[in-house]
Amino acid sequence: MQKLDFEIQLPEIESARDLSIHEEYFWLNQNGTKRKLRLHDYAEVYQIPYLYEHLMERLDSQSHVMLASLLVEEFTEAGDKVEDMIVLDMGAGSGLVGKSLFNLGIKSIVGIDILFEAAQAACQQYPGIYENYYVENLSNLTEMTKQALNSRGFNSLICCSALSNNHIPAKALSVVFNQVVPNGCIAFNVAKYFWEDNTQTGFRQQHSWVEDQSIFEIMRMHSYRHRFYTDGRPLEYFAIVGRKKSNIL
Repeated sequence: MQKLDFEIQLPEIESARDLSIHEEYFWLNQNGTKRKLRLHDYAEVYQIPYLYEHLMERLDSQSHVMLASLLVEEFTEAGDKVEDMIVLDMGAGSGLVGKSLFNLGIKSIVGIDILFEAAQAACQQYPGIYENYYVENLSNLTEMTKQALNSRGFNSLICCSALSNNHIPAKALSVVFNQVVPNGCIAFNVAKYFWEDNTQTGFRQQHSWVEDQSIFEIMRMHSYRHRFYTDGRPLEYFAIVGRKKSNIL
């Protein structure tokens, strides 16, 4: 980890007890000032080098390593080489997932995120990890980016911690999913409470493709602790890895 010019302070347990993901916050001490930020104030968090990484380290985040490892395992299980992987990192953020993929031997990684601050952070903190990093609204890709993605022949897609709580809507996901070649590997994770929600707001209800084997075949599903909440509760997720069978129409 790089030398930091800030300190973070997590709230007292009683102050943070039972907060939802969107309500979680911390205190940032920098340059003699102290201010309150939410964990999901991504545009602000990404502007401070390594702040997001330090936060995730403090909360013992496992997902960037877990999901990257599972994707590589699925791709190579049939004898394919990790060097042949062409990965699209959706909701790439500040580059933690890209770095994990690169450390596993993947050389061809393209990132995409809606925030300019995410792309800037990834390029500054992890230069050389991404071949390209696109800043785009996934629901309305520009023609230039769409053509560039279409030409890459992605055989792998990873989406780490960006599908829970509607960070990426269903329409946007389908646009990126359809960039992957048939039988390509797809890895993503979802908060357990979101996956198990059987109402219309649940993940499986909003993303019916995930249980349609003509579109996507789940190869492995792994339950694990994504990280801790700021009050110390474990935040449980499912990591899901499978193979694309056809486009989402």
